[in-house]
Amino acid sequence: MAFYSLERLMHLYDGYCKPFSVAGYSLLLIQEQGHRYLLLNQCPHQQAPLDKAIIRQNKLRCPVHGMQFDLQTGVSQDGCSHRLQFLPLAYQGASIGVDL
Repeated sequence: MAFYSLERLMHLYDGYCKPFSVAGYSLLLIQEQGHRYLLLNQCPHQQAPLDKAIIRQNKLRCPVHGMQFDLQTGVSQDGCSHRLQFLPLAYQGASIGVDL
């Protein structure tokens, strides 16, 4: 496994939402209500990119078709059986990233 740095910790804030391309994966790094999340940058329902999603109160709403997902569990709030796909965050020094 190799560490891929995504962002310096000092640049994160609530409302942070930024896409990254790492080792062939499209990823989305989010900070909301003091929690950080790293997920695949695609809606599990129809694979639309989520980097323009609306994020409020730990809920992520797909910008294409409006489905809403809980950021803590990945579960759809709209009855869809698909879930957001999370990746574990890794920390190295003053950076946050992912081990792939």
